[in-house]
Amino acid sequence: MGEMKWKSYLTLAVVLFAWNAAFAQQRPVTNYTPDSEILALPSAMVTDVYQDRQGFIWLAVYSSGLVRFDGARMILFDSDDGLRDPGIWQIAEDHNGYLWIASHEGLAVSEQPLTAYQYGNRVTFTSNPNNTPLINDALTQNRITVDTSGRLWVGTSGNGLVRYFIDDNGVVYADTISTAISSSEDLSVNSVHSGKNNSVIVGLEGGILYRFHDHESELIFLPDEIYGGTEIISIYEDENDIWAYRQNGEILKFSSDSTEPTIVYTGPSSNINGLHLLSDGSLWASNGAGGIARFNRSTGEVIEQYSRATGLLSENVFHVMEDREGNVWIAQSGGISKLRYNYRAFENYSSLSIAGEAPALPSPRINTILVPDDDASPCRIWVGTEGGATCINKDGNSVYLTQADGLAGNWVNGLSMGSSGRIWIATTQGLNGIAYSENDIVAGAINRNNITINGQQVWVFTIPNSPPFIAAENILIRNSVNNQMIETSWFPGLRSIFGVVNGNIYELNSSHGLPATLYKSVALDEAGYMWIGTLDRGIYKSSVPVDTSLLQNLATSEPDPTLFSMFWSRDNGAPTNHIEKLVWHQDSMWIGTQEGLYVIDPETTEILKHISRADGLLADNTVSFALSPTTGHFWAGTNRGLAEINPQDGSVLKNVTRQDGLIDNEVWLYGSVKVDKNGIVYYGTASGLSVYHPDLDRPNTTPPLLHLISFDLSYQAEGRNEVVFEYAATSFGNTSQVRYRTRLIGYNENWSPETQDVSLRYTNLPALLFPKTYTFEVIAVNESGVASEIPLRFSFSVNPVWWLTWWAFMIYIAFFGLVIFTVDRMQRNRLIKKERDAARLREAELRAETATARSKAAEAQAKALEAENERKALELEKARELEIAYHNLQSAQKQLIQAEKMASLGRLSTGIAHEIKNPLNFINNFAGVSNELVDELVAAIEANDKEEMDFLLENLKHNTIKIEEHGKRADSIVKSMMQHARGGKAEFGVFNINSLVEKYVNLAFHGKKSQIPDFHANIHTKLDPNVKEAKVVGQEIGQALLNIIGNSLDAVWDFRKKNNGDFEPEVKVTTYKHEDFIEIRISDNGPGVPEEIKEKIFEPFFTTKPTGEGTGLGLSLSYDIITQGHNGSLVLESKSGEGATFIITLPVIERRTVTSPI
Repeated sequence: MGEMKWKSYLTLAVVLFAWNAAFAQQRPVTNYTPDSEILALPSAMVTDVYQDRQGFIWLAVYSSGLVRFDGARMILFDSDDGLRDPGIWQIAEDHNGYLWIASHEGLAVSEQPLTAYQYGNRVTFTSNPNNTPLINDALTQNRITVDTSGRLWVGTSGNGLVRYFIDDNGVVYADTISTAISSSEDLSVNSVHSGKNNSVIVGLEGGILYRFHDHESELIFLPDEIYGGTEIISIYEDENDIWAYRQNGEILKFSSDSTEPTIVYTGPSSNINGLHLLSDGSLWASNGAGGIARFNRSTGEVIEQYSRATGLLSENVFHVMEDREGNVWIAQSGGISKLRYNYRAFENYSSLSIAGEAPALPSPRINTILVPDDDASPCRIWVGTEGGATCINKDGNSVYLTQADGLAGNWVNGLSMGSSGRIWIATTQGLNGIAYSENDIVAGAINRNNITINGQQVWVFTIPNSPPFIAAENILIRNSVNNQMIETSWFPGLRSIFGVVNGNIYELNSSHGLPATLYKSVALDEAGYMWIGTLDRGIYKSSVPVDTSLLQNLATSEPDPTLFSMFWSRDNGAPTNHIEKLVWHQDSMWIGTQEGLYVIDPETTEILKHISRADGLLADNTVSFALSPTTGHFWAGTNRGLAEINPQDGSVLKNVTRQDGLIDNEVWLYGSVKVDKNGIVYYGTASGLSVYHPDLDRPNTTPPLLHLISFDLSYQAEGRNEVVFEYAATSFGNTSQVRYRTRLIGYNENWSPETQDVSLRYTNLPALLFPKTYTFEVIAVNESGVASEIPLRFSFSVNPVWWLTWWAFMIYIAFFGLVIFTVDRMQRNRLIKKERDAARLREAELRAETATARSKAAEAQAKALEAENERKALELEKARELEIAYHNLQSAQKQLIQAEKMASLGRLSTGIAHEIKNPLNFINNFAGVSNELVDELVAAIEANDKEEMDFLLENLKHNTIKIEEHGKRADSIVKSMMQHARGGKAEFGVFNINSLVEKYVNLAFHGKKSQIPDFHANIHTKLDPNVKEAKVVGQEIGQALLNIIGNSLDAVWDFRKKNNGDFEPEVKVTTYKHEDFIEIRISDNGPGVPEEIKEKIFEPFFTTKPTGEGTGLGLSLSYDIITQGHNGSLVLESKSGEGATFIITLPVIERRTVTSPI
């Protein structure tokens, strides 16, 4: 027992150690909560998560019900779908695909296997399958499990174990197993787990652990006084061991080679905990009060812990589940969290305090990074920020160094480690060093300050007269004494470069031939020539190799102005003068710029490679990059993430972004990308530090599973058809990067381009004579480019419209046959008649030949007169027909104009109905109150209470005034309507234009609202108070305003429907007072008016609305009312896709007293 306690305490110490290490690190977590902008949960507490065999994720959302997540949409199931209670605790699926739900009200199961619910059919549940009532005991966490035979085991509080099995025919079998051990009463079951050999391990009341088989049971653990009777809440069994999570927070490990359990972990006490095996072999222990501990099953060691500090929503974790792709789902109070399948490849450090602890970094923007090669260093990572330097140790804990500790400034731009172990910190206010021994402080240093970093004593000192620095570089320089290469540190800055070589400080500046500007990077080529990149002067190169002898001569002799000269700039073919970073590699100089990464020949300056977005970079600005010693590849930082580049051919091998797990995409400064000796990449961004382990990263090789969520085929009365498909790929690694390709065989054999759309709509699919069969196919591609193994296929038939059916064509054939027969008969009769007429004509000609010449002349003259008469008669008849047609056209136009007025009246009446409702309500209310006051007045008269009588009479007077006031308002509204509807000649009157505009805006909106119940739009009015009165026909101006505002409302509402509701309709009405006229502007944010129809927009009978929805007279009448009737103007300003504005101008009149008809 003593050995067991020792192991327990040792493990607890390891756990606490690991817990501190986790405080600063954050894993890339995706959280789904009720506050999520998309894919929001119905409520905050998720008690269980399960993935069914089709790939759908099921969430037990406590107090709301059950949610099915397909990657694109979350569908809620509740009591309307047959669930007993929204307080769900556990989900399980048996071998036949039935879904079982455990809740506070008992057990429920899907009415059919999940695979039976297809194409939009909702899953339905029952608590009485096949007339077999399921238990209604309150069930909580870990109370149901499915054994290897497919039977569901249910642990109850007093009825033992209940087993259910549904066979292939839907027949339900149920039996009960007693949990009574030493008495006749069944012990309460706290947890069940499906174990080996078709057994079930059960945690019983009093902390007892039992194994149940079909016909026998076996005691595993009976607690004694040492262990106590703490309840076992969760159980897991692997090949050799049994793990039991107890209510007091202890995890017991029962090994096959030991008679006693070992306490491997002690966490917070909780009634809610769980044990979960992941595919990497680790065991995850979730706790309702302490987050998650991840174990090595072989050693029992805690590998890692997860909590709010690492990105979870809460410490209250209910369940952990690993899906088919390797994503880890964590059900907790606050929502559901997802760790991506490659989450271990990313460590993130930020300046945010997630759980109240000190943040890892003092500032989010990372200027520079240093990874010491010395394993004995107290700092695993040095990070330079705008808030000082930060030392992060191997446990993930941080120590800040600021001006208070001796730094020259808090803005740290460069970090370097010298050969002697000194740490150099370059700030915007000078250069500092950190020495681990006082003897390593360089000569001439000032402001020496002794501090402690992670328990180790160090000295911080300052180099006097040092300029502002922008970066730091470690460079190997030849020692001229022994011809060996030594490591040196160089710090480019403003108009000066400092170098630290063998503890000596050297400075290069304009006196050595460099331009007076900001230097950003330093590099040495293989021959020892020094290259210096500048902000705006390109690259300068030394004229001779730089070694220790040269530097010593520079320090003791006059400056040599020819040491450096311009080597590569715009003047000799460089694409830019702005140099970000220089790295010498494989006989070439690699140059980071805002235009991409360049590789140039050191002798000819020829550009050998240019790597940019065209080659696969996500952005051109290559601010910082570093070489990996393990792969020989470059890692480059841009504003859109990291890129791995093969220097052999310049190809971009891989991009890593925030979508993959980085804390942010944007690289921050020139020293923000570093690679350590193990190939681990350190990436400084605008939001913090990401540590990326390429060897732990992997693609998502699991093909997506495709599902047709719904299918709808509908036919419209006018003969059109419409088909709508909704589909989803259950691939959850990165749902936002899942792409789909579709095609409809029978309509278009070609695959569509990849898109994120999860629904597709076809209209007017053709079918001729007989129903036509189409096959819809869709392929999904996940974020790693892995496509679904086979396309999802769905076949359906479309019926032809009735006039294209086979029987319609039979009617057409019969009809045309009859027509042909009839025409043939008519043609035959006509030919016979023609022959007879020809015979009579020949006979007449013979008689005519015997006539005299005079009779021939007379006959000819008579025929000429007859022909002239016939011609004039025909002309007269045509004139009469034209006159009749003209009158008919005028009548039709008048009827259409009156119809448009009546339509306007209809819209006006609808709005007035809403307007008149308010005064009528006031009248009714004041009348009711007056009746009550009369009763009180009678009582006051009988009581001879004069004071009360005066008070009541005053109130009655007030009420009658209000009734009169609102009655007049209603009368005014009715008169306005009558005037609007009245035909005949209109009369001019003086009207307040602002009041007129405001009234008809309200009428137009309420009229549209009554026509379309779900209509809504934001109407903004901005009325110039200087706009007073104008002499107009109020009825006509009102009709014009109704037409134009109504058209704007129609345009924005139709545009919203075309955008599937993802659009906010807006209409803006403004008035302005000019010197000679009043301007009214009516603007909308709809689709605008295409350029090709703007000239026709005011023409009569021209409309852009579908047939039957507009006469085309609204704008034409409005144009005539304003221009011809009021000497004003009506102008349209619009660009297609940018909305439309109608501008009305009306002449101003001088103020005079005129009685308004409104």
